[in-house]
Order: sequence, then C-alpha cells, then structure tokens
Amino acid sequence: MPKKYYAVKKGRQPGIFTTWTEAQKVISGFSNAEFKSFTKREEAESYMTDTSAPKLVETEETVIAYVDGSFDKRSQKYSYGVVLIKNGQIIDELSNSGDDPTYAESFQIAGECFGALNAIKWAIKQGYQSVIIHYDYLGIEMWALGKWRANKTVSKDYVTYFKKYASQIDVSFVKVKAHSGIDFNERADQLAKDALN
Repeated sequence: MPKKYYAVKKGRQPGIFTTWTEAQKVISGFSNAEFKSFTKREEAESYMTDTSAPKLVETEETVIAYVDGSFDKRSQKYSYGVVLIKNGQIIDELSNSGDDPTYAESFQIAGECFGALNAIKWAIKQGYQSVIIHYDYLGIEMWALGKWRANKTVSKDYVTYFKKYASQIDVSFVKVKAHSGIDFNERADQLAKDALN
C-alpha cells in the first residue's frame, strides 16, 4: 500500500502528517477543519499553499458515488442505495437492508451511513485512489470529518469504519438536496426503497 500524506490546512496545528492518527489529533473537534490525504508529498504541499476554492476533480483514479438511505417503520428495517458513476455513466449499483435494533433506532440514517461505507469499500476494492461521495444527509460528512460528535452506535461505528477506509483512499464529500430531481440521487433513493422489500 502506498504511503499517505495527510495535509491539514485548518486545524489546531496545520501541517503535513504521515499517519491518520497524527492528523486526527489536530482536527478532531476543531470547528471547520480542512484536510485531505495524498499519496505524493508534493501534492500535499501544493494543497497547503493553494488558497483558491477547493476543486473536486474527477480523474481516471476517481469514482463518484451517490448514496441514500431509507427506513420502513412497520418492519423496522433500514436500507441503502448506492449509484457508482464514471465519466457520467452508471458503472455499478449497490443496495442492501438490515434490521439490527441498535441501528434501526436511527431510522434511515443507518442506511445513509452503510451506503457511504459500502461505496468507499467498493472503490477501494476496485483500485480507485479517490471517491467523491454525493449525499443528502449532512451527518455523512460531519461525522466523518469530526465536525459532529458521534453519540449513537450507528454514528460511532460509522466513524470507526470511515477512519479505517480513509487511510486507504481519498474521500471527498458533496452535499446534494434530497429529492431535487438529480437522476443519480433519485436512483440511489429508489434502490434504497427497493431493498426494503
């Protein structure tokens, strides 16, 4: 596995770190922390000196994922749908459901979390270097980046697995408006609903 560099632009102590543990110490609980991981030190240094607005660039090593979650009160099942995109085309779809009562108490949020984690896991397995997660529930990004405190089991487990996966791939987030007519987001929503049946 290639060495990773964690560039912390905004945190308790900005700088470039060689382990996720070191980087996490200076960003955890820091409001509006800004950081990114890179496989090359030069890229990390460039990120640290770049003052322009962050750009999410899709390269050959990048895959885009739209994730959504759903919940059925009657059966107490949560589910997720994931649509994976490359060059504007759907290349794969994932969906599943669960009924663990510990997670079900968080309703569709459990599905949102599992959707994001499975999208990241899929991207790692396929050999991508980065994944851009499009989501409509803000916790997906806020818990992952340590901006929200993880209190419930589902959010704590999400953070644990996110940290494990984030050490293997670059993860970026894009917030989308729920039910806003974005085809890929609507498809992820439908996959999540279908997984409840």
